[in-house]
Amino acid sequence: MITLEPMQQEDFDRVVENEIRQYAADHVRNGNWPEEGSLERSRNEFASLLPEGIRTPNEHLWSLMDGDRKIGFIWVHAKDSKAFIYDFLIDEEFRGKGYGKQALAAMDDRLKSMDVESVGLHVFGDNTTAQELYKKMGFEITGIHMQKKYR
Repeated sequence: MITLEPMQQEDFDRVVENEIRQYAADHVRNGNWPEEGSLERSRNEFASLLPEGIRTPNEHLWSLMDGDRKIGFIWVHAKDSKAFIYDFLIDEEFRGKGYGKQALAAMDDRLKSMDVESVGLHVFGDNTTAQELYKKMGFEITGIHMQKKYR
């Protein structure tokens, strides 16, 4: 059973640097940003969303725990009655074993206890595995961005 534990500073430092790189690569791969300057752009977005790191108000950064093993993390912004998942990752060695479903169920319980009424997220179009997980966990599509490339 997965539990959510507040992320520790050393985990935050490692996770954020990896996620900054991944977020930039995701945007480049999906045609949203040019490669040049993408890392700086990603770093700036993270800095604006987490100006006080793990102590930023309304930002909840949780390590996903299977007993005493850290298997990933989830970052949720929650304010008033709404929440938004900014980032969610199950470490590669633990994928495909049901941990994603368990983690999202644990998050649901936590958010409900915080009187959150709804939670949203963004998923890149090429991440079909995540899209299927979210659908199974009750998320509904609320909009679709489309693009046609000429080169």
